[in-house]
Amino acid sequence: MLPRIDTPTYEITLPSTGKKTRFRPFLVKEEKILLMAQQGEDLDEKINAIKQIIRNCLIEDIDIDALATFDIEYLFVNLRSKSVGNIINLTYKRKECPNKDDGAGDCDLPFTMDLENVKVEETDQGHSTNVQITDRISIIMKYPDFNVLNKILLSENYDDIVEVIATCIEYITEDNEVLNASDYTIEEIIEFIENLTQTQFASINDFFETMPETNCAVNIRCRQCEFKKEMKVSGVADFFS
Repeated sequence: MLPRIDTPTYEITLPSTGKKTRFRPFLVKEEKILLMAQQGEDLDEKINAIKQIIRNCLIEDIDIDALATFDIEYLFVNLRSKSVGNIINLTYKRKECPNKDDGAGDCDLPFTMDLENVKVEETDQGHSTNVQITDRISIIMKYPDFNVLNKILLSENYDDIVEVIATCIEYITEDNEVLNASDYTIEEIIEFIENLTQTQFASINDFFETMPETNCAVNIRCRQCEFKKEMKVSGVADFFS
């Protein structure tokens, strides 16, 4: 019988809930899943590959599809850090660099990023899952997963956007009564949303626009000129593009 190689395990705290869980580094079989997804152009395939790798590597049984987008990103960044290494090499493309050797044009500026510095931050200090609609009515939202968020960001169809927002409503409270959205049909939740004023609907939209995001501050510098730039790299797509 061939020897079985023990793999280390690590503890991590989910940003959205504060719950601790454990994971192992991804192995050759998970690396294969990732490489196959990176070769394609389909975003859904890449997202599903990331979810599958996380699902394989978590020690505890967690519903990956129910995790917030930034939970998935944070888990995957830490998985990559413990599996391959915490330093990754990226490139910033500067448009019309005046000091390019062969004349003005686009210039590729390499830089490194330490995944140990990646963190989840709120984009707005007033962010809350509790959205106040009136003095008596409020909505408790739940964070969208990757698939739901992409539909919100990519779709230009009003009906699709409203339906996706409806799936992110967890509870509706009126005075002291708490209504569980799962007790109602999606059509009933959509009708509720469509009867909101523009100002009330904007309050729900603010929830999505101010959600916490996974990011890392980096410094970029051109050795041929004085160009310097401080920026934040955010999301899995930026980290590994």
